[in-house]
Amino acid sequence: MKKLVRTGECVQCGECCQKVRITSVLSAVLANHGSLEEAEKYYSYRGIRVAEFDKISDRVLLELDIPCSQLDKNNRCKVHDDADKKPLICHKYPWFKDDVETCGFKFE
Repeated sequence: MKKLVRTGECVQCGECCQKVRITSVLSAVLANHGSLEEAEKYYSYRGIRVAEFDKISDRVLLELDIPCSQLDKNNRCKVHDDADKKPLICHKYPWFKDDVETCGFKFE
């Protein structure tokens, strides 16, 4: 399988900053809830979505609609140009193809 390479640059659309994504261990989720369907039901009551899951890597990606507090009124990051204030995960984003159509990053 050929590895995708990220190209492009951030256009500061702010769309990637509209939700929180949390990676969890799929086998732990299944052990706690009994099934993915039960986990999805439980999480949905709390405003959490199961965005994706992968049995091979044993991970599940959870999403919450919580925008970043560092977005200004124009949806632009207030700490984008300050490497010391911008979190590492923001510097690394995106590390996989995302569903954000306005993003300036592409994977080839």
